[in-house]
Amino acid sequence: MNILKNLDKYTKIAIIVILIATILRFSLASIYHVSGDACWQLSNSKFIADNLKFPLFEMFGRDEPFWPPPLFHIISAFIYKIFSNLGEDVANFAIKMISPLMGSLTLIFSFLIAKDLFNKKIALYSLIFLAFIPLHIDYSVFSYVDGTVTFLAVLSVYLALKNRIMGSSIVAGLAILTKYNGAFIVPVLLFIVYMKNKNDMKNLMRNAAIITIIPMAIGAIWFTRNWIYLGNPAWPFMNNVFNGYEVMSFAQSGTGSISLANVQDLSGIISIYLGIFGVPNGNINTLSFFSIPYLNLLFAIWILATIIFIIPFLIGLPSKKLNHKNLLLVWIVSYLVLVLLYIVNAGFSISRFLLPAFPAVALIWAHGLQKITVPRIKQIFYVLLTLIIMGFILTSYVKIGFAAKTWSFYDDDFEWVKSNTNKNSIFLTGSQCISYNIERQTLSPYTNNLEKADYVWVNQDFSLDRMAHLNKDIISELDKGGMGPVYENKKTNTRIYRIR
Repeated sequence: MNILKNLDKYTKIAIIVILIATILRFSLASIYHVSGDACWQLSNSKFIADNLKFPLFEMFGRDEPFWPPPLFHIISAFIYKIFSNLGEDVANFAIKMISPLMGSLTLIFSFLIAKDLFNKKIALYSLIFLAFIPLHIDYSVFSYVDGTVTFLAVLSVYLALKNRIMGSSIVAGLAILTKYNGAFIVPVLLFIVYMKNKNDMKNLMRNAAIITIIPMAIGAIWFTRNWIYLGNPAWPFMNNVFNGYEVMSFAQSGTGSISLANVQDLSGIISIYLGIFGVPNGNINTLSFFSIPYLNLLFAIWILATIIFIIPFLIGLPSKKLNHKNLLLVWIVSYLVLVLLYIVNAGFSISRFLLPAFPAVALIWAHGLQKITVPRIKQIFYVLLTLIIMGFILTSYVKIGFAAKTWSFYDDDFEWVKSNTNKNSIFLTGSQCISYNIERQTLSPYTNNLEKADYVWVNQDFSLDRMAHLNKDIISELDKGGMGPVYENKKTNTRIYRIR
């Protein structure tokens, strides 16, 4: 308690903010139902836990091999394996707690970085931004890889600023071993090395070599594996260059084929903006799931609130008095390059790819907030920010709670599969989340896969994942065969057919 008494007011408030933000993240994670890409990630993690080996061509709702760097999956598998001794439900709950832990640690180290680069007041402001921006809340709750890679990227920056170059380079390597995106923190670390050693060429060259070679050597472990098994070290990206393993869904979507024309699509910028402020995957169509009165009016108010919220960033960005501005810009631009490369390769990008750069965004925002000095305007703006943050928190609970309730509507269907089919049964469905919830491997919903499947999951009204919808040819084949469903739920409109 004496330590707390001796702390300055900004640090005391920062501790309170971190505690509130941590409670917020863990409480949201406790009601969160795994969805989206997290279904595929955790299905593969469970496979690792159960089989003590990496998957390769196992199918969990995607027609693609297991290609992403595996550190997140290893951590998830380890946690799942330990807690599975207490039951399946406990293990599933435990792995959901990884993201809030990583998100909370990110807040702590981001605050420490801000305090070292600026002052405690700026550090507190930047913490408030990062703690309550919907993008960071979301990916400190969702079981995606991005929360873990963000923590490792931020930790590597903190260590570099403390001149712990070897530790920083190892952590950066672990970031690459978590997600390809981790490599984009290396230019930031190189700039820090330059910033600290520009007057000592020998030390500069030595530290730059460490920061460059060690992360790449650690990341090369997985790049080499993908080159051996998939014919492309960065699979599926630049796949037309390496002529790597082909999958139908990627070939149809153009993923892996470089096209500069993709940059011209401005919808990507709108999608990223919406994603930063909490719209799932930046897709405005997801709002149609919510049956809320006056939704259009509320959405307009929400847009206005987001514009007010970013005003300090717009004030801080052009400021000539912003300390370490070059470092912050390198940090942000590095991840903007990542987004650009992804657009060129895949035709779209997602706001979460920018998450490792958000501590830098937060510092520019904090500097801009500090520049609002007119007392009356400052008071009004602080009140507005407080209301907006409360709105962000409320919408997070509504969004995550609504999604969990919607998924629970299908619990009887999922439980029937787990109780009445063999663990090794193969289902025909294009949904990675159906695969996760029924705990069965799947085949993509192509007609030529019918004879390879044991069961077919049919629900053309399944709104949570459009990939669950089967094409008319498969439905026709089922009708032509004259077989009836072995399971039918009239409430959910789910039918399950046994093929063999």
